Amino acid sequence: MDSVALSAAVEVDWQALGLSLGLLVLAVTLLVLEIFVVSFGILLVASIASAGAAIHYAFAAAEVTGWAMTAAVPVLAVVLGRWGLGRIRKSRRLVPKSEITAEAGYHHYAEEVGVHPGAEGLMVTRARPSGRARFAGGECDVQVQSGSLGRGEKVVVLHIDGPIVFVAPATDKEPRDVTS
Repeated sequence: MDSVALSAAVEVDWQALGLSLGLLVLAVTLLVLEIFVVSFGILLVASIASAGAAIHYAFAAAEVTGWAMTAAVPVLAVVLGRWGLGRIRKSRRLVPKSEITAEAGYHHYAEEVGVHPGAEGLMVTRARPSGRARFAGGECDVQVQSGSLGRGEKVVVLHIDGPIVFVAPATDKEPRDVTS
């Protein structure tokens, strides 16, 4: 039997074939969207369901088109899957990765300005109980252990507890100029 006679012997339901091809296009579109959109697998499941329906309607159109669609869908899925995985790998290289070094972890701003227990400074603002003090390396926010302090008073760092620098009045209470 030659191909002309074979094609004449095969009756094709063109409406079912069109529906099958439309569902296949939908399946491919959903699979491509799955690569770009975070859907937690919902788009992938919808794509698989659409591909299954495409195969079903391809068999409804004609047995030959059904078997052709059954062979083409997995091949198309593998090609798109490999393309998508390559794209995902490529996008991961574009994202900067953090490195954990010895410098990692919590660093208080007080370390940068040289504030440590026993360090002396000068109040730039009033502290009731929080204020700002100037130390040798710069200024930082402080909190008075008890009471309040006025602008220009000398302070000494008692301790640092997390982000809070606790100070107390220094024994030498001579006021200084804080504008320098």
